[in-house]
Amino acid sequence: MKLRKIIALSTVAITLTMLTACSGGDGGVPDMPGGSDEAKLNASPAPKGFTAPTKFSPDPVIALPDSATQGKVYIGGDLPPLPIALHQGTVFISRPDGLDVVSSYGKSFPATITPEHSPVLRLESTGGGFVGNNPAHAPLITSFGGKTWVLSAVVAEVTGSGTTKSHDVVELMAVDTANTRTKAWFTETKVTVEDRYSRDRGDAHVVGRGGNTVVILSRGQLFGVDLTSRRHLWTAQGTYDEGAVVIGDRVIALRDRPEGGDQVVGISTADGKDLWTSPRAARDELSVAGPDTVMTYEKAEQQGGDRHHLLNAATGETQAILPKDAPSSGCAYDGAAVTVCTDGRGSDRKVAAYNPKNGQEVWRLPDAAGTRVAPSINLVRAGLIYGMANGNPVVLDAASGKDKENQPGVAPHLTDGYVGITETKDGRGLSAYRAVG
Repeated sequence: MKLRKIIALSTVAITLTMLTACSGGDGGVPDMPGGSDEAKLNASPAPKGFTAPTKFSPDPVIALPDSATQGKVYIGGDLPPLPIALHQGTVFISRPDGLDVVSSYGKSFPATITPEHSPVLRLESTGGGFVGNNPAHAPLITSFGGKTWVLSAVVAEVTGSGTTKSHDVVELMAVDTANTRTKAWFTETKVTVEDRYSRDRGDAHVVGRGGNTVVILSRGQLFGVDLTSRRHLWTAQGTYDEGAVVIGDRVIALRDRPEGGDQVVGISTADGKDLWTSPRAARDELSVAGPDTVMTYEKAEQQGGDRHHLLNAATGETQAILPKDAPSSGCAYDGAAVTVCTDGRGSDRKVAAYNPKNGQEVWRLPDAAGTRVAPSINLVRAGLIYGMANGNPVVLDAASGKDKENQPGVAPHLTDGYVGITETKDGRGLSAYRAVG
């Protein structure tokens, strides 16, 4: 799947205003009858958690709010990466104008965390339930200072006073998972906009965390915010495509080349300086392949065209170049032993697993004997593959490629071990299903 190109129409200023403990965190969400939304959520029976769940119960089903898919569904029904993160059964949904928080194991109204200023893009303007322009990405859940935080970024407009010109800011919002109705703190980074009517004006999301630095991508600019001081640390040179990832203390990103196309670069999360630059032109594909490797798609002149490269995240060195016929798009590290990749559709679909250090193929489907088909993949996580085969959900062991559970109930696109998130069986949208084994 190709990633949408970001047109750089802004620059991130060096200044950042650090602001503390917030007001207006609930976004005006009304209380439920008989008590607050949070009280109802906390009163719901909490599900049991599993490290690597293989079974999900079809009942009860909790439908997620429209913000989970608004402007995010492709033609044909395919789902792009969802703007959702899970923490012990609580769902956090990034939106271009805030952050929704809702229980996935008890019916409740979502609490909406909003920015301090007016967001430049509203969720309702992002294209309805089908193809749209919702730039929201999944928020980051990370532990720091003895608490677990949910971090999400929103672009908002600060209205000028008198003759002072209005300007946009990227607000990094933090929610404590122990108190999900209130914004605990936020920071604002000022940005300068050349075209206030650009379709990319509302683009901002948290890429990841390296050390104490939170990395944010907004309008083609990469910058870092320190978690301790909650202040702007650096802005990386150049402009960038979507698809940046953080591995250890490195940001691996796709930088725009002056002559066109992209180039894979490694950037320090500590100071934003370049650590290495790939010598090859790249396509807009980049994914985490292992604890210290990334999968890229770059030119390979000696191999006769573009190929998927396995790169060392720390040095940029090529660990392997995959064969031309290797299924190697849509790659994801299983968090344990292999990188799982797929391409094609229907009877032409192929799935393969690779060693994340040297790129050697571990297994492939369909098998050579022609006795097994390649499943469509919804999620690769904790040593498991969740997908669909022969019209039914299935769970595979990622290390061996063998079937592990043929009746899992659902094939989740996301799970935290407490619930699984996937399409609602009897209608549009997404629902949560409890993990039961």
